[in-house]
Amino acid sequence: MDSINPLDGGPDATELIAYLQASAEKTRAYFSRELHGELGGLLVAVALDIAFVEQALPHDDQLRQRLARARSTLAAAIELKRKTVEALRPSILDNFGLFEAIKWEVKNESARTRLPCSESYPNVEPKFTPDAAIALFRIAQESLGVALRHPSVKTVHVALDIDTDTVRIGVSHDGEASHQTPATEDLFAICSIAYRAHALGGRMNVTRVPGGGAQYSTTVPLARLTEIPKIIGV
Repeated sequence: MDSINPLDGGPDATELIAYLQASAEKTRAYFSRELHGELGGLLVAVALDIAFVEQALPHDDQLRQRLARARSTLAAAIELKRKTVEALRPSILDNFGLFEAIKWEVKNESARTRLPCSESYPNVEPKFTPDAAIALFRIAQESLGVALRHPSVKTVHVALDIDTDTVRIGVSHDGEASHQTPATEDLFAICSIAYRAHALGGRMNVTRVPGGGAQYSTTVPLARLTEIPKIIGV
């Protein structure tokens, strides 16, 4: 029996990472749908049953207190489910598009970190493919995360630019220059962004800004991101 080395003639590291990233997004999307549909339906059914019992119960303060506590716990579970679903794959991305999803992410992160974030977007959003939309969202999300984690950062700016050939996502911050090696979390995030960009035929650059700060810029060919119109009769 001949021995087979699974790495002989197989994909290189870049192709493997691109495959793993795409597979992870598919898994996230699957669990997002399951949590939203199946678990969401179960939680709603429990909420309806609690409401029915509350109406049917005789006046008993102790029992009503228990039901009120159960209702409060259930509301917390529903909110946790919502946050988990949005973390796996933001529903706003599929319902309202990439720009609105990035605005939603920026708003949430700005509120969480209490740091001001400015933004700029094109007037018209192209019709991105679902895979391209989630990849671009992750690029913006991870770039924003790196910028907000930088020591002494005070403000962050997120900019999307689109011309006839390219899409560019730029995230810049005004944090002080540091000669220390970036934290492991940031190094992983930067590498993840670079591999996502490469899988889409683009590239990611980190540029130091004179006087402090940095910009994380990702440029990707527009033709690799948009849905190609179907030609009738072909």
